[in-house]
Amino acid sequence: MRLNQFKAKIRELSEKNPLTHKFYRACVRAYQRRFSVLDSYLDQYLEQRLYGSNTTEESAFYAHFPIPPLPPYSSWQEVDYDHYTQILLEKKGFNQAFKDKFKGRKPVVLFAGNDEHQDKSGFIQDLQKVCEKLYLFHKDDGSYGTAHYGYTNGRNRFSFYQEANSYVNTAIICDIIDRARVKPDLLIIQAWGWNYTPRDLLKIKHRYKDLKILNLQMDDRACYNLNRSLGTHAILPFIDLALSTAPERVEWILKEGTPAFYMPLASSLDFYHPLEGVEKIYDIGFVGANQGIRGQIIQALERENFKVKAYGYGFGGRLPLEQTNAFFNQCELVLGCGNIGSLDFINMKLRDFDAPMSGAAYITTYNPDLQALFDKDCMIFYKDIAELISKARYYLEHKEALQAIREKAFFKASSQHTYEQRFLEIFERILLH
Repeated sequence: MRLNQFKAKIRELSEKNPLTHKFYRACVRAYQRRFSVLDSYLDQYLEQRLYGSNTTEESAFYAHFPIPPLPPYSSWQEVDYDHYTQILLEKKGFNQAFKDKFKGRKPVVLFAGNDEHQDKSGFIQDLQKVCEKLYLFHKDDGSYGTAHYGYTNGRNRFSFYQEANSYVNTAIICDIIDRARVKPDLLIIQAWGWNYTPRDLLKIKHRYKDLKILNLQMDDRACYNLNRSLGTHAILPFIDLALSTAPERVEWILKEGTPAFYMPLASSLDFYHPLEGVEKIYDIGFVGANQGIRGQIIQALERENFKVKAYGYGFGGRLPLEQTNAFFNQCELVLGCGNIGSLDFINMKLRDFDAPMSGAAYITTYNPDLQALFDKDCMIFYKDIAELISKARYYLEHKEALQAIREKAFFKASSQHTYEQRFLEIFERILLH
């Protein structure tokens, strides 16, 4: 079978059956055993898309980045990154003429979010407060959020799913802007290479020349994906500002020539807050999908006779949005698990801020990024399951210490970690004089 016929057959099969990328990988391997040479396309697909990026290799790549910085710097070792960010912002059009438009008014924003459950649990409410007008993305059937065909079963790795997602999302964004009586100043998207193509982002930029595109790069530690078409790295040249939740990625993005700010996740007092008179009926509560090591953690806690309740995909279903705050208030401890696959790869999560904002005592995997945002007496960290069990038992036996943590955590979250504060800081940097 000729190579092009082989590719066509795989695509045909993937359309007819609920196949994941694992099947594609198996077929490629079978083909590779039959023929000694694969063309560069399949080699690249196999090595870069299916097996993922290596964080160590990525770090080494940016440590010796081949492209020189913009003047007045002659080498990356000389760069003042705050100053360099300002240079890049100017090049992207965040100049004095752009800032002059916001004398006496707030920005008009179009937000194209992905997950209704997440976005409506405080993010949209807080964003609304700092906008003159906020438009939201809805599909033609009225449902909230952008298209993500193939996401749940891994098919978004295939190019035709990427093209379909990008086409739908771009078409609806253009339709919203065209119909808007007051035109947006900012388009905030949650974009990766699998749901927006460079071509379609360029279409938006060429069609609306005064519009600035801000990409909210959540899970950027896991989804940056150097040299892959699926991650945020693939679309960096085609946005105007990256808002990354991974601090180490900011310097990488700047070296690529795109302005970037570190934007930690946050929460909202409009949705999460302490409740008076609520009985603590669970020792430990968890909200999140059953993936990676999380199931093992829940089982280990149950074996130690803790009264544990978990909600999420794989744990009996997702907790209704309006019940999450009450559930956190019903738990002596709210469990966090910032892992991606194992305890060795940690990423910031929404519950890292939602739980403290609700007034809960929060115990989560050790994350230096999170420790930098919360004082050590605001949050409980563990490094393995044994330490989790030990600390959970200690604090459940010392309720006064638990209450002190709740009070300090709520004060820290409510005073420094709301989405309203995050966006005020960003808008101050890009819109104000």
